[in-house]
Amino acid sequence: MKLKKKHLIIAVIIIAIGYSFLISQIPWHLVLSNTMVAGGDTGSHNYVAYYAQKIFPKIKWWSPDWYAGFPFLYFYPPLLYYLTVIINHLSSIPFNVVFKLITLLGTFCLPICVWEGLRLMELDFPIPSLGALLSLSYLFLEKFSIYGGNIPSTLAGEFSYSFSFALFFLFIGLLVRGLKKQRYLIPLVGILSLMVLSHPFPVIVAILISTLFAFKGIIERKGKAIIIYLTKIFGLSFGITAFWSLPFVALLAYTSKMSWTKAIHWGEIFPSFLIIWQAIAGISIIYAIRMKDKKIIPLVFIVLAALIPFVGLNNSSIWNARFLPFILMGELLIAAYGLGRCYQKIERITLTNNPRLFFVGVIILLTFSGYFVLRYLPAGITYIPSWERWNYEGIEAKKSYPELQSLTRYLKSLPYGRVMWEYRSEYDKFGTPRILEDLPIWDNKPTFEGLLIESSPSGYFHFINQAETTKTPTSAIAGLQYPPFNFVNGVKHLQLFGAQYFIAFTDGIKQLANRYLIKLKDQKEFAVYKIPDSPLVQIIPRIKIKKFTRQWKDASIAWYKKLDFSYFLTFYHNSTEEMVFKKLTKLPYLDNKKMEKVNNSIKVLAITNDKITFSVPLLNRPYLLKYSYFPGWKVQGGEGPYLVSPSFMMIIPHRHKVTVYYDYNNWDKIGMIISLVSGLILLFWLGKIIFPGTGKLSRFAITPQKKI
Repeated sequence: MKLKKKHLIIAVIIIAIGYSFLISQIPWHLVLSNTMVAGGDTGSHNYVAYYAQKIFPKIKWWSPDWYAGFPFLYFYPPLLYYLTVIINHLSSIPFNVVFKLITLLGTFCLPICVWEGLRLMELDFPIPSLGALLSLSYLFLEKFSIYGGNIPSTLAGEFSYSFSFALFFLFIGLLVRGLKKQRYLIPLVGILSLMVLSHPFPVIVAILISTLFAFKGIIERKGKAIIIYLTKIFGLSFGITAFWSLPFVALLAYTSKMSWTKAIHWGEIFPSFLIIWQAIAGISIIYAIRMKDKKIIPLVFIVLAALIPFVGLNNSSIWNARFLPFILMGELLIAAYGLGRCYQKIERITLTNNPRLFFVGVIILLTFSGYFVLRYLPAGITYIPSWERWNYEGIEAKKSYPELQSLTRYLKSLPYGRVMWEYRSEYDKFGTPRILEDLPIWDNKPTFEGLLIESSPSGYFHFINQAETTKTPTSAIAGLQYPPFNFVNGVKHLQLFGAQYFIAFTDGIKQLANRYLIKLKDQKEFAVYKIPDSPLVQIIPRIKIKKFTRQWKDASIAWYKKLDFSYFLTFYHNSTEEMVFKKLTKLPYLDNKKMEKVNNSIKVLAITNDKITFSVPLLNRPYLLKYSYFPGWKVQGGEGPYLVSPSFMMIIPHRHKVTVYYDYNNWDKIGMIISLVSGLILLFWLGKIIFPGTGKLSRFAITPQKKI
């Protein structure tokens, strides 16, 4: 048997050993049970998958269910949710089971993507199989559970990150191969596009690595060809995904931005579980430098590219800690490189002395693999199995589920209205502390808090409301200055936000709610209240005009905290809007009695997910529609919508009956056109591959005249 064939068999055995361990660690009987996945943020992802199914085949749209309405999946990658929907449509597998399996997709893709990525880098046996094996030590790393890529992060809700993270290593391997041969444009564009639609952080690192390759090419006097090649890959990938990525970039001004403080913890950078591999990685780099082995460069570039934002970002909307997974995985791959080079030396020595001694190396490899999965990995695993059971047994399996059912049944019986609730960590007994974010699934009632915090500008104001009405608020938006607890102020803010119902859980909040709200019913530990004087539409007494800038949210937050709603801030985008607003300032002033009469006469006639129809008694006056502002909303029977504080829409009716409805905005339409054109270009390239009579071609892409 030829040596390469023997190597392939051994590689398959090593990878099979690794996957056998990985498979054995998953409670499959729970994963395959038809229950809604629980646990941390993951439990809140149920709503995202549910609403994606509800609006399918639309890929993104408007949702009324969180943050006074928000653009659904405009600012969070949509791929895995729609993969869930499509698989469910094409199979008889229950939706909940499909979604559970999808949450594990990135975890199971990582080892094989690492193996193929290292193989594409032309790193000889057994480096790719050792890299795949060592990737398990990152998957089962328990040092953190939010940064991404490892199983704890996946269980905490970062499954989209995990999938993009896995594809990243396949992309980098193919990129290294492609840079040498100027080939593989189509598969590279395809993989990168999947990454873009899965999670942005691996894409950022891919861009940084590509920049390092470009600098390397410039030093080697091959920069022009490399830059053109990379421009084709990233340009066409952006074009293919422009239906999502262009509005994402263009409309960031209408989101809630975080301001993350740099997090660098030595215990996370050098976790004891990985320290041996990090030491081997250090030795491996020294060895590669001495041997002038350039094949290690792409692995070092992974670490360097991730270090740039990890060290450099501070007080940024991008959290530096999210790049730590690439540093750790890069070190593991460098360790695999070093171990592989050691094996290759042993193999050369034994084969030189006696070809039959080949099996000595094989025994060493298999012994190492067995020890790795039987002793090393289990020694570092403590809480992962219990977390897996908690997540995958599902929400319906929790002992407290009947209490949750009782609450949702009662809420479903009430008239349509938005629900605000006291946040408590005790809700974890229902499967996740965020369980009430899933209320729209069960009772068809919008709630205010949701998982996709940055997707709506109203996020700032919701968390202010929460801080005032909850003694243990999440304060989820990093960098926002929150007011102290003040239930009275909170009620005023909720009335402005159009909240119709409030759910209290603790005795202290129930006592305050009994004083300021209307008690409806006790539902075991919960108490449900009606919030008075909280309409979805009301007249605006007067306005103050401001130019729309990046600081519009700062001005609106300051206005909101003052609790002076005798005037509202309107933000004009252009001179036409400025002229409209100036005319409004000249209207006769309405006293409180007149405004109360007008507000009492406003009637909401119909509400759907993306449309609201209402009647007004007084025309040509500004009205506040308490829906989050976002380009794409249109008005029948009036002018607008215009952006008004806190983050809502101002409508100027010209008819007594007004309909406001959602449609794709101009950026959506431009993005869709770019995606269509880019798709046609990709098909043209593919056609030239299938029908190679039109030019000089490679197997996967057009081959240029000159190789790098």
